[in-house]
Amino acid sequence: MLTAGVAVDKATLNFDKEFSYIVPPQFEKEIRPGSVVLVPFGRGSTLRQGVVLSLSEREDVKKLKAIADVKTEQWSVTPFALKMVEHIKETCFCTYYEAAKTVIPYGCQYKISAGKLEAKHKLPTEKQYTANIQQEIPKLTPKQRAVYDYLINSHKTIKQICDDCNVTKAVVDKLIEKELLTVTEKQKDFAENIVNAGKREISLSPQQQKVFDEISTADNDKPHLIHGVTSSGKTAVFIKLIQNTLEKGKTAMLLVPEIALTPQMINLLSQHFGDVISVMHSKLTGTQRLYQHQKITEGKAKVIVGTRSAVFAPCDNIGLIIIDEEHEKTFKSENSPRYSAIRVASFIAKEKGAKLVLASATPSIESYYLAKNGYYHLHKMDKRYNDMPMPQVEIIDMRMQAKIGDVGVLSDAVIKYLSDNIKDDKQSIILINRRGYSTVGICKECRETLQCEDCSVNLVKHKNAGKLSCHYCSRSYPVIERCPHCGGEIQYVGYGTQKVEEYIQSCIPDARILRMDADTTGKSDSHSEMLKGFADKKYDILVGTQMVAKGLDFKDVNLVCVLGIDGALNQTSYNSGETAFSLLTQVIGRAGRWQKDALAVIQTYDSENPVIALAQRGDYETFYNREIAFRKMNIYPPFCTMCQVAFTNEKEVAAAKDAAKFLDIIRQQSAKLENQPLVVLGPAPFSVSMVSGIYRYRLTLKCKNTRKFRDFLRLCIDEYLRNQENKSGIFVNM
Repeated sequence: MLTAGVAVDKATLNFDKEFSYIVPPQFEKEIRPGSVVLVPFGRGSTLRQGVVLSLSEREDVKKLKAIADVKTEQWSVTPFALKMVEHIKETCFCTYYEAAKTVIPYGCQYKISAGKLEAKHKLPTEKQYTANIQQEIPKLTPKQRAVYDYLINSHKTIKQICDDCNVTKAVVDKLIEKELLTVTEKQKDFAENIVNAGKREISLSPQQQKVFDEISTADNDKPHLIHGVTSSGKTAVFIKLIQNTLEKGKTAMLLVPEIALTPQMINLLSQHFGDVISVMHSKLTGTQRLYQHQKITEGKAKVIVGTRSAVFAPCDNIGLIIIDEEHEKTFKSENSPRYSAIRVASFIAKEKGAKLVLASATPSIESYYLAKNGYYHLHKMDKRYNDMPMPQVEIIDMRMQAKIGDVGVLSDAVIKYLSDNIKDDKQSIILINRRGYSTVGICKECRETLQCEDCSVNLVKHKNAGKLSCHYCSRSYPVIERCPHCGGEIQYVGYGTQKVEEYIQSCIPDARILRMDADTTGKSDSHSEMLKGFADKKYDILVGTQMVAKGLDFKDVNLVCVLGIDGALNQTSYNSGETAFSLLTQVIGRAGRWQKDALAVIQTYDSENPVIALAQRGDYETFYNREIAFRKMNIYPPFCTMCQVAFTNEKEVAAAKDAAKFLDIIRQQSAKLENQPLVVLGPAPFSVSMVSGIYRYRLTLKCKNTRKFRDFLRLCIDEYLRNQENKSGIFVNM
């Protein structure tokens, strides 16, 4: 009898495998690997969704349950996607279904209704009208005749007919009564704001041409890394590579780290490739995602642009994958499965024989190390396009400013620069990587800070909304003026984007300010509208979090200012210096991309920090040499893999205790590693030890990410889960 191996939803890590089910005769012709199914699960035979991983014939099926429903859509999970499921399952320590869910197209998103699978998303349809061509046409009014002639050899909606012919719906209804029109239901088109500009040639500079030639002629034996300074013209190289890929009949993919970067990239690419572009990111609705998936599956999309999850787009004919700003942490998922889009892209490129191109002005230390040591092809772009100079960088020491009474959110010098820039009809960008108004509420008497009841973090005051907010669990509280512990006066200190916006407005009343942060970009099209408004010079100053620090290209921006960088520099993580250097370098690069005499200003209380000095000079090579020496001496990536094994529990003592138990298991099983190096740090709480009422402890493992180590770690996890006394949840982040 035909049976299916199914990855079942909500299977726990300690009870995760391919579950076998009988395939009823009515589903035998329809079912295949990749089908979405509905199956009874557990003692109560609760209906759950699953994905078919395999099919086989079995004789002993007495103990097996039968599949309740099957869905096999034309754009369902492909054989190659199932291969990715195995890869993700093996490398990301997740369940089969968690791995499968990442590759399930939106055409296969279902809900359970009356014991059956029902599509979550359906593409909307609309009525379209066309003329029935007849030899003898009855007498018509002038308006009826105009509509009839308009619809010969064309399909139009009722709105198009009424608008273009200046008639009412009654005119159309009369033509239908006379059987002169045919009405059909057709899929509604989605407005994508993509200009079908046709093929447009792009001219490369000698520097750009050299990099293009090197990449296009190289074998696809290993990835490519483009290290190009900001505004060196990396995007032009991308376009030329995409053109070259499409000419070979292949599909291209371009990943960016932020949704905010997709509108500008799509606008640019559409000038060269027209409507063969597909866009994918988390702000799209389910229906929009379904439309994009269908467009890709049907071969109508040849260029896929998107954020991290777009790497799973169902394009079997992939020839090129480009990952821009490859150093960004947003390419790593924070939820299970905790995959890296770069690692997944590397797997796809290797399996499909595609080119993988990584690019950044500040490559990750790991990527640059691999390039310097021959594991990647390295390509350098040292000059800005058209030989534009880098902006002058000025450091303002806020400790010195305080001594002369300059204690505002922005220094007097920056306010003057902003004001002069507006007078010169130029634009400015202000980066402050904290949203909200005040970042800390502290009692003047007992010095207690206002913290979230469910998370071990300070509450942030949001003045516009009139609330205190937790940026981890999103819980809100009323703004209070008296300490709940002692009754003392609460003082709100620190600043975020809201306070910066308010301060600039108070100093420069006529300034037109645009604020971009998570509070203002909630709508699906908000990024596009805001950036278009700024590009159209409806605003003088753009204030925002890190979403404004990278990839954006505005002709009239010749002043940028960085606030609050000290927080990034003072983090305790091993890569805090890399994060700060990248952020500074990227935001400095937003200025003077199209004109000379640009200025970047860094406000800091740590003006002698070497990271700031190196970013001021734009000296990536010296920064890399310092950083790689530090990491080699202390055994940090790329000289090891940092693996976190996390334990979560409603009780802090239990989370700490279970982490210690897992450490004992590692010690007991360590002989199975056969002398493979392993260093274990902890147990210790996370820097934010409680989120949403759940305590979090971790073990940090310095290891080599090999199959042998992953098998060892999986063995330790199985041992931990077998003991029912261990109550804490466990997850792995590599």
